[in-house]
Amino acid sequence: MRDYSRVFWRGCEMDAGYQTGVLKAADVHRAFAVIQLIMPGMGLETWRIMTATEVSRHDWLTVTDTKGYLRGLCYVFVRDHPPSVRQLEVPVCASISLFNEQDIAKRLFDVIKQRAAETGCEKIHFWRVVARDWKSLEDLKETEPWNDGLVYDLNTDLNDALQSILPVKM
Repeated sequence: MRDYSRVFWRGCEMDAGYQTGVLKAADVHRAFAVIQLIMPGMGLETWRIMTATEVSRHDWLTVTDTKGYLRGLCYVFVRDHPPSVRQLEVPVCASISLFNEQDIAKRLFDVIKQRAAETGCEKIHFWRVVARDWKSLEDLKETEPWNDGLVYDLNTDLNDALQSILPVKM
């Protein structure tokens, strides 16, 4: 008997031609639909102001498909933890797809790792706390513990990917 679920899955798989990069001005409104799900207190006007310039969009990383649809979105920033290490903070991270979420999440993770390497970070900290709006996120930048959530150590990345993920206080 033929396995039709595999045929269906192959038929729905998306082209692997995803683009990763920084949030573009043309994608700001598309990204707002995702942000509203993550931060329900965020208003459109606040979002427009926050993403009005190329500099303000620099810390918003995206994955888009071949048709230009936003499939992944995250917000990152660098924080130093003396005497420890420089760490890339990831308070917002979302992968959106009906059929290919794992591939999109992997591509989003790859662009996060690339940004961490570019900024001289040794670790990536995925936050467990989700802010309701931008003001809450700004407040959390100052108070969120640097090791509460999931910490990925880039120094062990080449040795063993499973050993790179360090679960911490959850």
